[in-house]
Amino acid sequence: MLLDIFVTVPSILMTNIAWYIRVGLVLICLIVLFAVAIGAVSFYRVREDGHLRSFKHRPEPVPLSNS
Repeated sequence: MLLDIFVTVPSILMTNIAWYIRVGLVLICLIVLFAVAIGAVSFYRVREDGHLRSFKHRPEPVPLSNS
């Protein structure tokens, strides 16, 4: 009985905590990779900005009438 309390229960708790830590680290790595991917895409778009802007047409402003 005492062996279960002092050895088995802490071992089970430490195993569960280790899984939480592993899952947390994986989530942090995924978030960092996602941020790096967003940065890479935005960096590529800034470098190719002149090429991308040629496809964006702004509508002409409508003049306000005074009548």
